[in-house]
Amino acid sequence: MTADLSTAKLNPDSTFILQHLFTAILYVDGSLTIRWLNAQAEQLLAISSGRLRGQSILSLLAPDELTLKDSLINNNREDKTCALTERFSQAKHYQQPFIDHDHLIHTQLNGGLSLSVDYSVTPVSDEQQPYFIIEMWGKDRQSRISEEQRQQQQYSVARHMLRSVAHEIKNPLAGIRGAAQLLQRQFIKFNEFSAIVNENLNVADENNLKKNAAKLRSYTDIIISETDRLTQLIGQLLGSHQLPNWQMLNIHEPLEHVLALIIHQYPDVVLQRDYDLSLPELCADKDQLIQVFLNLMNNACESMTEFEQTLQQNTPATFGNFPSAIAQKHSDINDNYQPKLHIQTRVVFQHTIGSLQHKQVLQITITDNGSGIDDALIGQIFFPMVTNRAAGTGLGLSIVQDIISRHHGMIDVSSKQSQGFSGSFKSHYQHNQTRFTLYLPFSQPSADR
Repeated sequence: MTADLSTAKLNPDSTFILQHLFTAILYVDGSLTIRWLNAQAEQLLAISSGRLRGQSILSLLAPDELTLKDSLINNNREDKTCALTERFSQAKHYQQPFIDHDHLIHTQLNGGLSLSVDYSVTPVSDEQQPYFIIEMWGKDRQSRISEEQRQQQQYSVARHMLRSVAHEIKNPLAGIRGAAQLLQRQFIKFNEFSAIVNENLNVADENNLKKNAAKLRSYTDIIISETDRLTQLIGQLLGSHQLPNWQMLNIHEPLEHVLALIIHQYPDVVLQRDYDLSLPELCADKDQLIQVFLNLMNNACESMTEFEQTLQQNTPATFGNFPSAIAQKHSDINDNYQPKLHIQTRVVFQHTIGSLQHKQVLQITITDNGSGIDDALIGQIFFPMVTNRAAGTGLGLSIVQDIISRHHGMIDVSSKQSQGFSGSFKSHYQHNQTRFTLYLPFSQPSADR
């Protein structure tokens, strides 16, 4: 009796185990109808279990084949061109599993979302009835996680190197500034002494002496101001050493705080809010999140403002040799350009950040219709000193990435740029879109709560 109890404890319910696997599992009967799937399969395919159960597996893996098969059945015909159906039949007959790599799933069951997967099919028998166990692995998800981990390592190495260099520069800068201040004081004393000694100088010589003194004073002022500027830049490179002030907050509070500033600074920008008001509270540093949102939204608004100016400046030059009607049409389109900033908050389930799988995370997307980010920069945009703006320092997004990393989150960016004029003049700007997507866990492992 004791042995039976211990065996029962060591053999938990198989469904419980399958529901907690990272691998997507589907259970299919002999007629290729989906009978069961685990939570990871729902997440991978973006289809609910209730909608998928009872559907043919061909609706996922080979919808064209399913349509052809239905047509043949309706016409009382048989055909051997249904390749996947035949593979299932052979696997059942010979009890031989098979694997398919880089398979593209494109089905209307999830709104036409395309998904690249590897999957395996294992034939099994349960109570003398044939079934298939299908395991799926998302190629997009795996490659995304690998790319994110690689980029995170690169960002960490780059920031560590820059901080090391910044520390080496910081101390000499303090010495240079101190020496310039001492030199400035000596000039002041020297001028006072010269004024006493040379009381009998004529007016011209006295004026020359004052000009030389002023010139030397301006040199020391330049040294001091430039060392102050470099010290401030190095301070930004080093980042804040203050530990995050963890607190429970509603994510919409820092967002609305920043949006109030944006509205005042950029009154022509149209704000579009798409909030999920049912979101749970988040454990985060409110001030640091405000800095993140302020950097991202300021960049977005500056990009849209610059893009609008570019459209206006390019109209005469681009269409100088075109008929006036065409130029007028393009001018009207430029006048209709409206800078838009779209903010969205959502919950994302079963999301991987780094090496951790989270049951749910907060997703914040900030989208603008400005000039976009060049393809050559998109993979380096979070590195320090990288910028696509003439007046930019290249530190804003690096600081954003650093703060998000401290919150054990991640940030992603995508950008679409219109390539000249194609189809209609409106395509010059309507397809421009830059989107920053932030993922933050709702709880922090290092927070004392």
